[in-house]
Amino acid sequence: MLLSHLVRAVGEGVLRERGSREVDPELTEVLLDDGVTTIGPDQIVLATNAGAEADLMKRAASVGCRAVVVAPAVGVHAPAGIAVLESDVAWTQLFVLIRTMLLASHDEAGSDTGPGSVHGLADAVAVMVGGSVVVYDRAHRVVAYSVQGHELDHVRRETILGRRTPDQWVRRFTADRTAYQTYSEPGRVVRVEEYSDLHTRLRIAVHAGNDVVGEISVAEGAEPFASHAEAALRRAARLAVPVMLRHRHAHDAEQLSRERTMRSLLWDGVQLTSALDAALPPGGLFAVGFDLRGDTDSLANLPNHLVTERFVHFLSLHFAGIDQASLVARIDDTYWALVPAPSATPDRLVNSAQRALHQLSSMGAAANAAVAPVAAAPDMLPPARKIVEDLLRAAGASGALGTVSTPETNWAELVLVAARRGLDENGVLPYSPIQVLAEHDAQQDTNFIGTLATFLDAFGSFSAASAQLYLHPNTLRHRMQRISEVSGLDLDDADQRLAAALLVREAREAKQTRETIAGRGAHD
Repeated sequence: MLLSHLVRAVGEGVLRERGSREVDPELTEVLLDDGVTTIGPDQIVLATNAGAEADLMKRAASVGCRAVVVAPAVGVHAPAGIAVLESDVAWTQLFVLIRTMLLASHDEAGSDTGPGSVHGLADAVAVMVGGSVVVYDRAHRVVAYSVQGHELDHVRRETILGRRTPDQWVRRFTADRTAYQTYSEPGRVVRVEEYSDLHTRLRIAVHAGNDVVGEISVAEGAEPFASHAEAALRRAARLAVPVMLRHRHAHDAEQLSRERTMRSLLWDGVQLTSALDAALPPGGLFAVGFDLRGDTDSLANLPNHLVTERFVHFLSLHFAGIDQASLVARIDDTYWALVPAPSATPDRLVNSAQRALHQLSSMGAAANAAVAPVAAAPDMLPPARKIVEDLLRAAGASGALGTVSTPETNWAELVLVAARRGLDENGVLPYSPIQVLAEHDAQQDTNFIGTLATFLDAFGSFSAASAQLYLHPNTLRHRMQRISEVSGLDLDDADQRLAAALLVREAREAKQTRETIAGRGAHD
């Protein structure tokens, strides 16, 4: 990275050149001089050894080092060929800032000579802009922060501790259209200053081309932002691109590996490699599933991958509270968690899932959850997955929201879902009395299906069913006789009653679905 580029990147408020620029060396490393460490020709050296600046200049000239930074009050003669700069920033902070800039420039040039930490990025931005920093990834998760001695308000403190913006503030920002405003406006610094209980923020999205890779938020401390703060943040966002891209690629690779692991366990009941032994504790695993849907404008306006990452991140943190070895991933349309049994019990998981649903609701997600019995061995996980899927399917069909289902509390729904699945797998029956009644209702404008459903729900009680239908019991007896004549159904046969009850329920739900769709079409 050329010295001139470094000065422009960090801003003249951080680094100031003494006199006119005579040299513009290529820099690859920054060094804190202690009078002992060897210096080299491609370094920028910070003169931290007070009183030894003149000696440093001689050593720099002898090895071809051409950039030295001194404190503002230091008066020193610089040999020809050495650029002398000064800075008011503390040496340690300045070292972190320059090192981050140099590492970022290595990445931009395609070099792999340094890791370029996101934490180093946060420290650098704190120095450049002047405030506490939080760096978010594209799903708005906290990936790094830097306080640098700045005063924190309670929201910044909770964000750092919880690794995410508190839900109530996400809602407030969203209502005021500031929460994700930066994502749609590349290069623009958004100033958030209209909240009396919040320090002023400067926020900017980190864009790689048209792709959002993160966001930087800087909060004002005890002192107001300097006039150069917004320009410094724009420079920081540009320099953050390679660091954030590397972080995203590492996260994506980790998430893909987790999804492969969980799919292998839940669908095939096998481990991918012996390295996954930690995911299969001696006591087994609980499978927990979530059927999530984003219902609010704040989620509807976000790309699907950002919504997915946000929910995966939340559930990962949530179940890590039970066991750090818990695995969370979205597979197809379901969010899955595998929780080690030694740390979890069925009751604890149900309570935990209920708390998760409550918090997800505050994030704008309508959801149901289901918990399967513990799988003591890998080959027990696919059946556990099917139980969760059936419980979620039953909850969705009932229109319920915010429920946690288990086989113990929802066994009847499991039986019905299994029966319906059998009917679906067998296809349309060649004949059934219920089909005949449905055709009769359609042609004659009768409601024999509804009458039969009420009668069966009343366990064959003419008095109870007639009261629900507002009919005289004798009228109902005549209608039931007519139903038997039209369809051939023998309600004295226990098997036929059971089969009819299943088919009638299926027919009623299909009718309700058609009416709902038709109603939506009319509304549209």
